Amino acid sequence: MQYDDIPREELEKEILDFFDSTSGKVDPNPGPQSCGINHRTSLVLATSYDDEPRATPLEFFNEGLTIFIFGEPGGKIANIKRNPKVCAAIYEQPLDHSKTQRSIQIWGKAELISVRNDKTTYMEKVDKWNLRKVGKKMMFQLIKDLGPEEQEKEVEKMLGALNLIRIEPTRMVLRKYTPEFTMPKYEWKKE
Repeated sequence: MQYDDIPREELEKEILDFFDSTSGKVDPNPGPQSCGINHRTSLVLATSYDDEPRATPLEFFNEGLTIFIFGEPGGKIANIKRNPKVCAAIYEQPLDHSKTQRSIQIWGKAELISVRNDKTTYMEKVDKWNLRKVGKKMMFQLIKDLGPEEQEKEVEKMLGALNLIRIEPTRMVLRKYTPEFTMPKYEWKKE
């Protein structure tokens, strides 16, 4: 496959800019209807096991080129436990031919982080991305009749059931869709 060529530093800057403009962020001024996160573009995570693929749209966060996703127990978590090789895609929608838009495919290795195997890292990310508040908002209807201490226990229990999926990319392909109807694509590989 033929890829367009730009310096690695420039490509990494483009990828970081794309991640930073599409990943979830803490809402600095949450209103009454805010869960505490500014939602942006979803990521589609592809996992597989025993020749059975699975694709799941998810909220994501990034630290540099590393992707983080909070995941409920289910098929994607079971697949990652058995096969940590994953692929993900992020693309700007809706496609608008009047401006340059980007998409990215990410291949990498996923690692599951939880309160059971790395509580320090897990809780650091929960706090960084305000997920305790998000959990409380999402669980409000279930816990509204409980006292404050019981509410906190239920939120902690919910957080304890989740996994943090960390994806370290090994390869990425950034594609641009331009108003001139060209589609340059750039390949990044882990050194």
